[in-house]
This record gives sequence, structure tokens and C-alpha cells, in this order.
Amino acid sequence: KIKVYNKAGTKSRLMQQKMGDNTYVMDVRLKREYATGYMANLEAGGGTQKRYKLRGFGMKFSDKERMGAFFNVNNLNDNQRAALTGKWSPQDVGDGLLTVKNAGISYLRFFNNEFSWFTTGNTWQHINTDNESITHTQTYLPNGNSFLHNHSKQLNSSDKWESRNALSVEGGIFSTTNFLTISYLRNNGFGSTNSATANETTKLNTLLSRNSFESSDFNFDFSTSNYVKYITDLIRGDFSVSYNRNKQKQFMLNNVQYLQGGQPNDHRNNYFDMPNQKLKLSAGVGYDFKIRKTTFAPEYSYTYTYNKASNLLYRLDWIAGRDINQFNVLPSASNVLLSVLDNNNSYRFNEYRNEHRFNFHYFKFCRKLFDGEFTVNLPLRLLNADFHYYGVNEQRFSRRKLFFEPDIRLSHWSEDVSWVFTAGMKSDFPTLLATADYRNDSDPLNIRLGNKDLRNLHYYDVDANITFNGENEQTISLSANYHRTDNQVAYALIFDKTTGASIIYPTSVNGNWNTKFEVEFKRALDKANKILFSNNFSTNYNHSVDMASIAGSTESQRSIVNNWEFGDELKVNYRLNDNYEFTFHTGGKYYLINSERVGFEKIKASDYNIGLNAQIVLPWELQLTTDMTMFARRGYQQTEMNTTDWIWNVQLARTFLKGHLTAKLQGFDLLQQLSNTRYVINSQGRTESWNNSIPRYVMLSLAWKFNINPKKK
Repeated sequence: KIKVYNKAGTKSRLMQQKMGDNTYVMDVRLKREYATGYMANLEAGGGTQKRYKLRGFGMKFSDKERMGAFFNVNNLNDNQRAALTGKWSPQDVGDGLLTVKNAGISYLRFFNNEFSWFTTGNTWQHINTDNESITHTQTYLPNGNSFLHNHSKQLNSSDKWESRNALSVEGGIFSTTNFLTISYLRNNGFGSTNSATANETTKLNTLLSRNSFESSDFNFDFSTSNYVKYITDLIRGDFSVSYNRNKQKQFMLNNVQYLQGGQPNDHRNNYFDMPNQKLKLSAGVGYDFKIRKTTFAPEYSYTYTYNKASNLLYRLDWIAGRDINQFNVLPSASNVLLSVLDNNNSYRFNEYRNEHRFNFHYFKFCRKLFDGEFTVNLPLRLLNADFHYYGVNEQRFSRRKLFFEPDIRLSHWSEDVSWVFTAGMKSDFPTLLATADYRNDSDPLNIRLGNKDLRNLHYYDVDANITFNGENEQTISLSANYHRTDNQVAYALIFDKTTGASIIYPTSVNGNWNTKFEVEFKRALDKANKILFSNNFSTNYNHSVDMASIAGSTESQRSIVNNWEFGDELKVNYRLNDNYEFTFHTGGKYYLINSERVGFEKIKASDYNIGLNAQIVLPWELQLTTDMTMFARRGYQQTEMNTTDWIWNVQLARTFLKGHLTAKLQGFDLLQQLSNTRYVINSQGRTESWNNSIPRYVMLSLAWKFNINPKKK
């Protein structure tokens, strides 16, 4: 049974009245006959193109505790994990071809009530990645653009161990919630890159590169939130600590060939040693005064952050007689390695941040005015940052600023209509490393500079949403938002039209903002609720600002690009009965991109799709599931981007042994037209990218499941 309701938060439960911490949650409750017992499933399959999968899950349920374990092994880019509900949930998947092995165990124990519990989840994951990518990048420049073609191949292997733990205890006048997460990630790989830079008529340079790397990342995070009821008031206390230790070592063998201007080729064998540590401590207290339907809450919090990092570059090509075929092997003598340290491109830094935040929180339940909640926060945040940079020269500088960061929230919830309005502003320092005075030419094609004149960033956000609920499962939802960033850090580009090299430096720009409007409509088209209709229309505008110039020009040109995006998605679902269900879906996006910059070609492009899904029970108890969708792209400047792809997947299944055994025959991308291509455009240029993806395959699998349930009382 699934129930969606407006659930009271911890503060509201302790005070036994609304405190502004309610949230909509989905409560998944097992029927009584399934609330205790055992459940398990196992699935194994093999297919063409050497595709395979093997996964299993088992759990035990009782009134007081839940225990579960799972494993998943496949080469289908599937890294799903099973939760204690028995549901498999996908995780973030990168590009390329993935071979995945993961396993985990979980445990949940309830104490005296449903708000007092302990849970732990422990997982291990091993992923091998074979990633091939091709990118075409066009950079907007005054009086002629630049073009970069890049083809890279990378093989990576990673192992990750993670433990997530939580303890919650709630009594009549107190509550404590604690989280502890520990993880360790180990990664290594090697690859190659082949790229070329050109202007609109001539190829300027080529790059051949080989690389290998290894890295490790350790994370420790602990947080605790505590509440104590004092007569009619509430005392709050929070504390958190997080620690990260990251180590990276990378070898690169680069050969840059300049095709114009007579400049000699550039051969480099670089070795980077990049350790990093970060510690963050935070503590806060608050006191909630409750006067009728109004809460006044002064709050104070302190945060300390320490960041220590090194970026040491060793030029192994400076070692006499070095064999370039062993580019990823260090010399046996440490003094030899120290002798080739590139001091001009090596640095380390220490960063210290102290943050004091004073906030006045106001909450009122306005029953007479609009029968909703009104919340205001008026925080003052004093931020102190000290930065110590050690490179070619030593630099020490500080930033001090008092930020006012107010926000407001109004909300109303009812069965017929609900709405939320929020508005606020945030501020922060730019990345302090970017404000150091340095020049890094370890990559001769992309020389990077710092900029001490970067200004503080300010973010402004306004969001609004209203939803109407009616009969026949009708829902109408309208939402709009506006986001603006002042002094946004943009990376200005100075392009050398002879060599194809770029000088990149950060700069503060104004004028970046975006807004979005969206309308969503859902309802049943018949009285029996067998035909469900939904449509989602959206329009998005992004005003993007950046800087670019040509080497030798006196000033950078401000590049402004207007990005309009119009989208619509329509879906009609027809469920005749348990044996027949059909879904028709179509959607599209239209892009209108223009700029007053000289030489900019206006873009009018569109992506659209149309498809049909079906689930049908055939004779002999066969279950057919199929979906076919056409994806089309039109109006792009590169003709190879204007494609039409038909994607067809199908599955035929049958159950045996009273539903305990299921045989499935699956076909993935039967027409072999799946394309993993993306298109991105902003104020600096446009990028078209392609990544390798899983080829067409057919797989036969068997899935076995069982349930052992206690007898009903």
C-alpha cells in the first residue's frame, strides 16, 4: 500500500503543532501478511555480443528489524542497488562501456516507536570502464572562430567501499538524529588523446597524448541534530565534521606539433603529484520561542574550514637518456626526481576559513490570511578567509566580508490546491586559488592565469509553484523561477591565431540570468480511469555572458548569447485490463539561439521524438513488453548532427512454477541505431560530443523468487 501525505517534521512532533518543517512523503507499507517473513530473488542471463548479468537479493522482515543483502554483476552499464524495500534503484552511470560488480548488506532496527531507529548500509563496487569519445568544439571569437577536434580513449578501473549509518532516537521532550558516512575510492587507468586545433580555414596544431593515473579518495562525514523541549519552547543544537583526503598521481606524454609560424614542436613527459586534504567543522545552537501560532528563533552557527593542497609537476623529459616508452615509470633515485621539479608550474597552498552566522528565524501559521505558512530568515554571515600560496613566489592574502542573505517562504497545502513561493539571496567569495597571481603553462596549448581582482559572487533566486487537484485524477501545475548571478566567474579566452594556443584567465562578469515557466496537466479521459492523459509544456530563457579576444588585441570582447528553449511532452496511457496496456508518447524541444556578436550564426534547431510502448499478455501465458521510439534532430549547423534514429526494445517473458520462475528473452536496440550524442551551447561556443555505447544484443535470462510468510493470525 502506497500513501502520500503531508508528514509533520521532528520539531512539529515535539511541539505538537505546526513548526514549518512538514514535508510531503511517500509511505510504503507492506500488507500485514508480508510484514514479516523472508523474500529472495535471483536472476541470471547471457546474450549476444558477450553480454551477461547475474544479480540477487534477499531480505528478512519482522516487526522490529529488517535485514537485506544484494549483489549485481553485469556488463550492461547497470549499477543498480537493492534497498530494504526490495526495490532496485539505479545509480549515476558515466559514459562508455561499463562492467559492474557490486554488493551490499543493510540492516534496520526499530526501537520504541517509528521515529527511533538505527540503520546501516554497507556496499562495495568495482567498475571497469571503456570510454571512447569524439568532440567537436567551436569557440566564439571576434573576427573568426576557433575549432577543436578531439578523439580520446580511456580505460579505467575503480573500487569503492562505503558505509552509511544513521541513528534516530525520539522521546516525549527530546530528539536526536545522527549520520555517519565513511567511504574509500581507489581509481586507476590509462588512455590516449588525438586532437587538432584550427581556425576557419587552416589547421594550426595537433596534439598526440598518452596518460596513466592512479588516485585514492577517503571521506569521513558525521553530523548530529538535537532538539529538547523546554516548557513551550525548543532548544536546538547541531554539530558536524567532515574530512577528505585525496591523492592523485598522473603521467602524461605530450607531443604538440605547430603547423603555422615555424614554431618548434613541444615534447613533454609530465608527472603530477597532487595530494589534497580538507577538514570542515561546524556547530550551531538555536532557541525557538513559541507564542501562539508564531515562532521567533535566534540562531548562531560557526564553521571552520581548512584546505591543504599541492600540485607538484616533474618534467621527466628533462632526464638525460630517458626512454619515452616508459613514460609512466619514475626514476629509481629520489634526487633525480627532485632535480626535474618544474618550479614555475608547481605550487601548494593552505586555506583557512572562519564563518560566523547569526540568524533571526520567524515562522507564523496564517490561518486567517491565506491558511498557510509564512517563514522569514534574516541571517548575517561574517566570512573570514586566509590564503597562503607557495609557488614561484609566496603570496598571503585575506578576504573579510559581512553578507546579508535573507530568504522568504510562503506556502499553502490542501486537497484542492497547494502553492509555494520562495525568494532569497546568497553570497560567497570566488575560489581563492583563482585570485592568486600565477601563470601555469604546463599545458602549452592552454596557459592559465590567476586574477586578484575577482569580485564576490551574489546569487538571487525566486521560485513559485501552484498545483490544482480535481476529479478524474486531474492535476494542473504551474511553476516559474528566476535565477541571477552577479559577478559570476567566467573564464576569458585570449586565442593565438598563429599557434592555436589559448590563454585562459578568470574574470568577473555581470548579466548572467535565466528564467523558466512550466505548465503540467494530467487527468483521466474516461470515467473508468482507463485512459490517462498528461502534457508538460516548458519555456526556458538563458542570458549568458562571457569574454573572448584575439592575441594582440587591446581588450576582450564581451560575448552575449540568448538561449531560448521551448519544450513539450505528451503522453496517453490506455490500460484496458491486466492483460493489455498501451502508452503513446511524443515530445520535442525547439532551440532558438542568437547573439549580436559579429560573425555569430543564428541557430534554429529542434529535437523531437515519438513512440509507442505496449504490454500485452499473449496466448500460452506469454507476456510481451515492447517500446519503439523515433528520435530526430533537425536544424544543426553540422549536417552529421541532423539524424533520425529508431530505437526498438522488446521483451518476451513467461512464468513457471506458480510464478516462482520467470524466463525472459530481451532484445536491446534491435535496429542498432542508438546514438550517444550530445549538443551543448553557451556564451563561449558550442560542443558536439559522442561516446561509445552498448551495441545491439539479445539476452535470455531466468529469474527465480520465493516468499516465506507467516500464517495469518
